[in-house]
Amino acid sequence: MFGFGRRINRNINFRRGQFVTVRSIEEILATLDSDGKFDGLPFMPEMTPLCGKTFRVHRRAEKTCVEGVGMRGMRDTVFLEGLRCDGSAHDGCQRGCLFFWKEVWLKPADLSRRDTAAPCSTVAPGCEPEPAQPRAAVLHLPTTKGDRFYCQSTELAAATTDFPSGKLRHYLRDLRIGELSMRRFGYFFWMAPANRLWRLFFGRYYHQITGEQKKTLSEELNLQPGELVEIKSRAEIEATLDARGRNRGLSFEPEMALHCGRRYRVAMPLRKIIVENSGKMVNLSNTVILDGLICRGICVQNCPRANYLYWREIWLRRV
Repeated sequence: MFGFGRRINRNINFRRGQFVTVRSIEEILATLDSDGKFDGLPFMPEMTPLCGKTFRVHRRAEKTCVEGVGMRGMRDTVFLEGLRCDGSAHDGCQRGCLFFWKEVWLKPADLSRRDTAAPCSTVAPGCEPEPAQPRAAVLHLPTTKGDRFYCQSTELAAATTDFPSGKLRHYLRDLRIGELSMRRFGYFFWMAPANRLWRLFFGRYYHQITGEQKKTLSEELNLQPGELVEIKSRAEIEATLDARGRNRGLSFEPEMALHCGRRYRVAMPLRKIIVENSGKMVNLSNTVILDGLICRGICVQNCPRANYLYWREIWLRRV
């Protein structure tokens, strides 16, 4: 069904802000091995409706955080603006991960053509319907492996390489290729050594909040999309956390502390997600995603992955 990893020219290197077109499903399937991967990274069924459409490059994915592993390196991969997984082929997982796009799955956009944004699955000028064989192959893209789910997230550790942490040259490269502003570069320049010292003396990151609870409590607000909430103060949140900075197993991430006292709208309740390092689906309660709040990589070496931040309702109050 697949092309078993056919060799393709790698000399592409798309940049942030550049317009690209997702290749046809036939072209993409020809790059995949028998596990539906290219360079260890799966092409997922949720990505197929995007074939033939044109998007802007959001960030280069030359590095990424991997749950349970840390920062890892990657090559020839980008994120496209606003393209997140809806979990439709993975039992409704709500992680909402940005898709990783191998550059061989993309081509420079021809912006002179008015039909470049038309999806391959529709009959549009200059875009023919997909043949039956590629459509059938898409149905065979794996979504499970044994008793675990199989997606870009679960395979990320294997699809990435070692990445030396805290090296100035990586921030300088980010600055040179437009992945980092001068202001953010200055922030990382002093934050990296500050974090090392803070962890040495206090056992945690500079912004990280930890508590002293042996058993953490829950609060049910039954928050719904569109409701306005205020994130509680650092002291209030500290009272809900254990010594590892968690509430019922969910971490209050260091970057989340920067939003304490601010108000946001609820984007959606979070009910179930696939755990990255196990491939297991877990159910969540009294947890939401807030509109516009994503990880900006401030505390994780300018990581471009932009994962949603998960908020226990006990960390919030209705306004």
